[in-house]
Amino acid sequence: MVLAFVITAAWDVLLRLFAEQKIKLFGIENISWVKALEKYFEEHTVLAAALIAGFVGAVAYVAIAGTVPDACRNNILCYTFWIAFVSAIIGIPMRFSNVFPHLKKHYYDRLPVVTIFSDALSGVIVAGTMFAMEKLLQ
Repeated sequence: MVLAFVITAAWDVLLRLFAEQKIKLFGIENISWVKALEKYFEEHTVLAAALIAGFVGAVAYVAIAGTVPDACRNNILCYTFWIAFVSAIIGIPMRFSNVFPHLKKHYYDRLPVVTIFSDALSGVIVAGTMFAMEKLLQ
């Protein structure tokens, strides 16, 4: 859970740099969901945004680990789809609860359909990073 927090927070800092176009995302510019976050990041300090993201990543980790079907535990493709699914679902209360008003205003309200997929992708990126780190540390 701590590793999920740290990795998610670190990716959030990188995402800020992508949104502000201080670094290019694989040479691609103006990805709608990344660009939409530029205004969100203006509302928070680097630390505040990273802590929010880290918290959400830790909660997502607990939700994924606690609900993964037995059939997916030893199947990387199934497990990846489960991570994407749960990550997308976690975005729903984030959007409608008003707990994250700046994220709602600048991200969820601007791109209501796209955010489902970008939330799913974020979960897969964090999980992939965790998996790679675990393999490197073995």
